[in-house]
Amino acid sequence: MQRLLVLFSILVVSAARAEQLVAFDAAHATSTYSAGNLAGSPAFAAQQALSGGSGYWCSSGSHDVAQSVVWTGILNSRRTALGVTLDWAYAPGEVKILTSSDGANFEEAKCWQSSTRKEVAFEETFMFDAPRNVKAVTIVMRSPQSWGYFGINSAVLIAEPGPVMLVSGITSSDGEQCLVSSASGVNLERCLDAIASGDGREILRLDEDGQVVSMADGKCMALANGDTTGGGMLIKEKCSGSIASGDGRSVFVVTPNGQLKMPHIGNYCLAIVGDGASDADVARTAHLAATSSSAEHDVKNVADEDAKSYWSSAPDAALPIDVLLDFGETKQIKAVEIEWEHPAQAFELQVASHGSWTTAYATSGNNQQGTRYVGPAIAGSALRVRMTKPHPTLGNSGGHAVYGIKNVRVIASTTRVIVQDCAEAEGSQDARDKFFMVAVPEFDPSAASAARQSAALLGAAQGHLGNLLAGLYAAMPSLATCGFQASLATELATTLLKSQSMHMDRHMRRQDATSAAVAAVAPAMGVDMQALRELVMSTREALARVSR
Repeated sequence: MQRLLVLFSILVVSAARAEQLVAFDAAHATSTYSAGNLAGSPAFAAQQALSGGSGYWCSSGSHDVAQSVVWTGILNSRRTALGVTLDWAYAPGEVKILTSSDGANFEEAKCWQSSTRKEVAFEETFMFDAPRNVKAVTIVMRSPQSWGYFGINSAVLIAEPGPVMLVSGITSSDGEQCLVSSASGVNLERCLDAIASGDGREILRLDEDGQVVSMADGKCMALANGDTTGGGMLIKEKCSGSIASGDGRSVFVVTPNGQLKMPHIGNYCLAIVGDGASDADVARTAHLAATSSSAEHDVKNVADEDAKSYWSSAPDAALPIDVLLDFGETKQIKAVEIEWEHPAQAFELQVASHGSWTTAYATSGNNQQGTRYVGPAIAGSALRVRMTKPHPTLGNSGGHAVYGIKNVRVIASTTRVIVQDCAEAEGSQDARDKFFMVAVPEFDPSAASAARQSAALLGAAQGHLGNLLAGLYAAMPSLATCGFQASLATELATTLLKSQSMHMDRHMRRQDATSAAVAAVAPAMGVDMQALRELVMSTREALARVSR
């Protein structure tokens, strides 16, 4: 299964502190068992010791007493290490441990030690005298015992707690899915989208009490009221309040098989329910309603997939006018697409969650026949399109101000984070009960600020240019008959529009690092780069018309 980084970690929680047992990302050895293969059999290669699966690394055997065999594990990111735990498949008579902070230069961490146990296979932990910065660890073995081989089932580094990403094992065509703590609560989101948001929603930390702390806002992930009924509900709470409840609602431990277990709640583990393989248009099954509809164009037309039909508000209806899509249950809304018949110049996309409405997107300068919002995933049980201002020319029917929508698509995931009996959850076919901890060497909340600021400026420029363009559309009929004043107004409008358009066009054409970052961050902030390009093109077309 593909991973963001090949890193599997488990968490050990003690009364004093939390420690992470971090598996190595790569490995090599000076000796490998060979069954007629001079290069060594892949089934016993050094990489077999990277996880606690059925495979293991095994040396070639028949070693002299003084001959040293070396196995080296390498990390992608440097960690502060306290020790190393080895699960021996064939224990040596003597072992020595070296560490490296750069992957090239090694120093002794534990001198030669003789084994005090007679078993062939057992687990052994070596603690360092002091914390060490570690990029690689070398295990040196000699003095073979009666079995004649050296072998390791798994080797993991005992590391100090640090920021991590919890990557779900669930299968998804969208790529890696991360557990995130955002404004809409605790849910699953595509890791790349979460990273692009720049707010640290995907960065988590395990504290000394075993609580999962969000680096974005310092709150802890918790099971609401400690209630497991129907899978419960994962929410964010103040860490002090969660731990003070005394019911273990926010205490987690990752088991050796990768499950995130709640030890004080019972035999319950985090799991993902819903179809993680692909997203769906949930508008098709939503209950539809509108605060105003014309007799000929009912609201049901917004989700009938018929390009010829559309919903329309009654002429000159009182504002605001809402089109409501009620999904009946919480969905992870990732995108909203609207095909307009009579566009609203000003409208909002609002999402209902836990009895309140949150604005996901708002604009006062829409001039497009199509709107596409792609922002950070937001959890909600309903969506409403709230229209507050008709377009001066496109939002007109028979001399009356109206709104019209041909089609609405709401792209959402039905996946949801719940708690489930650990044994039952383990029966899933796509590891949706497993979480892979990916270390984040450092977290700088300001790192994405430049790209986010540029994306925000683009959004503001889009709204300003849209309003200017709408005003120009409205003024066009009178400009043709107003003589000198019309020419002056046209010149003024042209100057403003050209300035705004050229600024946005230059911004979108730039190829430097900041622009590349903006392209990645913009969708997570609800900025549609394609819509911006279309707006610039519309502006140029309008300028061509008024300058004739």
